[in-house]
Amino acid sequence: MADLQDAGWWGRFWHFISGGSRLREGSTAYGSGGYTTPGGTAVTTDTALKLSAVWACVRLRSQTIASLPLHLRDSNSKIAAGHDLYGLLHDAPNADMCASEFWEAMLAALDLSGNAYAQIKRNGGGKIIALDLLDPERMNVARAKDGSIGYHYDIGGGTRRVFHENAIFHLRGFTLDGLVGLSPIRYAGEVMGGQIEANKAALHEFKNRLKSGGFLEYEKGILQPEQRTKLREILKQHSAAEHAGEFLILENGLKVSGTDLRLNPVDAQLLESRMFGIEEICRAFGVPPQLIGHTDKASSWASSLDATNMGFLTYSLRPSLVRIEQTISRKLLSPAERKQYRPKFAVEGMLRTDTAARAQFYAQMLQNGVMSRNDVRRLEDLPPVDGGDELTVQLNLTTINQIGQIGKV
Repeated sequence: MADLQDAGWWGRFWHFISGGSRLREGSTAYGSGGYTTPGGTAVTTDTALKLSAVWACVRLRSQTIASLPLHLRDSNSKIAAGHDLYGLLHDAPNADMCASEFWEAMLAALDLSGNAYAQIKRNGGGKIIALDLLDPERMNVARAKDGSIGYHYDIGGGTRRVFHENAIFHLRGFTLDGLVGLSPIRYAGEVMGGQIEANKAALHEFKNRLKSGGFLEYEKGILQPEQRTKLREILKQHSAAEHAGEFLILENGLKVSGTDLRLNPVDAQLLESRMFGIEEICRAFGVPPQLIGHTDKASSWASSLDATNMGFLTYSLRPSLVRIEQTISRKLLSPAERKQYRPKFAVEGMLRTDTAARAQFYAQMLQNGVMSRNDVRRLEDLPPVDGGDELTVQLNLTTINQIGQIGKV
């Protein structure tokens, strides 16, 4: 019979009734409540973030994406600063946070829970005026038998508020049905739980087993019970960390025998398992280990930091960027506006910290007529100059519309 006090049983129960990894008609996907390993270790958002690898991966991805400028552009690829939505996406989605804080929180929720939610607030005329964050662990997504989606949000006190699909900005992570994202906490729970258990074991080793231990021999017979109690109190006091390295006085025939019987954590491959756990966590989040300070075997990922950064942008960040851009178009723009406007992250912002790479990129764009000098100045937060909107090419840096005129009389 199942133990109803077992958090793992309840997790498996809710996972079963929610339809597993897919949201089917008439079923509900419940907010990620975590995962309990067979060994009894609970893996939740809080316990997972206490792992330095999880903290570093989530922080790196969320802060990197949040630092990229997000613009709304028109059909001519010009910034649509006059559109009502531009200020929400680029500056401040709500009254409580700036754009970078909002997107950082959304991406952190996406990486930890597999889903990120924000309430779309509108005024009386239907204009979007704010995007307010919602806790993904308190959100249940229900799909009716007719296929419609409803969002049930726990506002506390046993009360739930039901939102229509049009009122929720829903970002999904890796998904099998296109309706709900899969929670890394749940599906990578074995890896994270194993790392938590390995850390606890290592702490136990350093706290207890790495200190002096062994046997004490008494050559004059058997100690009396009160003598044993007193001796154990003395040894307990002597084994405290602040007394490490001090000498222990052995009296009345006592002598040390059989020291160093403890297992070495390296021999037990404890340290190796912790190192391997870091790589497993990086694999789950799609982050190269060296980007979070784990340099062991870093050469197997890329031959240079530039190649590592490009791989990180291409294989880890770009899928999330595309997902955000397309979700903004679907949820925040009307069908008519989708033909005129498109949200776009400026990934060139990743070049800001590399002056040489940025200069080379601008030079190539200018010399091949892809960007104008005012385009470059705009990216560098510099004011435009007269004549700077003309496109030029390498041939004497002439304008494109004059190339055919060269050599003519």
